[in-house]
Amino acid sequence: MTNHGHVLAFVAADPEARLKDVAEHVGITERTAAQIVKDLEQAGYLSKTRVGRRNRYQIDGERKVRTPRLPMMTIGQLLALLLQAVE
Repeated sequence: MTNHGHVLAFVAADPEARLKDVAEHVGITERTAAQIVKDLEQAGYLSKTRVGRRNRYQIDGERKVRTPRLPMMTIGQLLALLLQAVE
């Protein structure tokens, strides 16, 4: 899975995660985590809102996965499969 996928899965599991936490979990720099979150936001996969001094992320589970191998799968379905694999 790509770093974008890892970031998306981590944020889905912890919508109030700090970029520092995302970066440490995925194994990337904070700057890269911030860029990936920005990419995901621009692509419509997630949105962020400011809550006090923190960001809260919301995943658009209905958005289709952009890969030829899974043309009909939504982000929500993919995340559900990933969570099942972890359990």
